[in-house]
Amino acid sequence: MAKITPKEDGPLIVQGIPNLRTNVGAIEPDKPAYGLCRCGQSKNKPFCDGSHVAAGFKSGNGDAEIRNTPISYSGNVEGQQVTVSYTPVLCGHIAECQRLQLSVFDPSKKPWIKPENGSLEGIKSVVAACPSGALRIAVGDEVEHHVDSDDVSVSISKNGPYVVKNVELAAEFNGLGASEKEFILCRCGQSKNKPFCDGTHHDVNWQD
Repeated sequence: MAKITPKEDGPLIVQGIPNLRTNVGAIEPDKPAYGLCRCGQSKNKPFCDGSHVAAGFKSGNGDAEIRNTPISYSGNVEGQQVTVSYTPVLCGHIAECQRLQLSVFDPSKKPWIKPENGSLEGIKSVVAACPSGALRIAVGDEVEHHVDSDDVSVSISKNGPYVVKNVELAAEFNGLGASEKEFILCRCGQSKNKPFCDGTHHDVNWQD
């Protein structure tokens, strides 16, 4: 069974994942269980090389304040009331929403989400493409929900987080509205919501 276990003050222990995906192809680990770096310091990324020890990496978040209040944006789309909900702390700034539907998801404007500027199919495609679970959708009287896939994978975002789909995680999901099927895990070591990515790599310009 595919599973990820965060080791205290250490790497992510991964079991049962046949390969890791990158933007240039797949990496095939040479053993069934292995450690993935999450301190941001390994010289053998994505794998752990023990650098977390010298770096003094701590997996706890202390009393860090996180932006964990969901925000909802509603609009009329094709004659239906559509609400998109967003939890800031879950967002990894991978920006799939902007790439797919900039007319609806534009951080340079306020409010930054305007459902009325898009199509229902387009908005659903964005929620489905959101790798972090930060976005949910509700149409009419529906309960807000994610749009998940059946893919089982761990992908590595360049200069960003691990994107996980349908892999069990041995950790508490503390982001409000979080998806337990699709989520992102910190690689830079600086998230205030570890083991999850909170977008800090983007803010500090962390590089692989």
